Amino acid sequence: MTKNTETKQEKNKAPEVTTENNCDVDKTRQDISDLYKNVTMAQNSIKTLLPYVDNQDVTKVLHKQVEQYDHYIEQIGTLAENLNFDPTPAPKMLISMANMGIRAKMLSDKSVTHVAKIMLQGTLNGIIDLYRMTRANGEVHPDVALLEKQVLRYEEGCFESMKSLL
Repeated sequence: MTKNTETKQEKNKAPEVTTENNCDVDKTRQDISDLYKNVTMAQNSIKTLLPYVDNQDVTKVLHKQVEQYDHYIEQIGTLAENLNFDPTPAPKMLISMANMGIRAKMLSDKSVTHVAKIMLQGTLNGIIDLYRMTRANGEVHPDVALLEKQVLRYEEGCFESMKSLL
């Protein structure tokens, strides 16, 4: 009878998730890919916007952001390598569409206020994605969770600094 009871209990168990360091490896890999997409999209968008920016102070701020995103990309690469994983990049079509949208918006207005508005919209989208990722931090590798929080705090800071340009 105990054998029959054990079988029923085993059937009722949730399917096991592959774990490493008490984390869900699949969720960790998905988060690394999502974080990589977020950071590379932000960096690419800034690089697309930079040629249209005439204000030197704003240009310096944007160049610093590109450098910081370079640093995050390196960190993501190291984490992915440690997990024997290549993060999935953002689809090329999505990047092309974002770049075309930025170029089109900048053709009509190159003012600092307009640049700040574009940056705020993009940064807010990134922040929303990062909040979504950080909600399930208990499931992902602690190093990935920490990097997600660092990028989130950085983007929140960028958002605040862009508000001052409005």
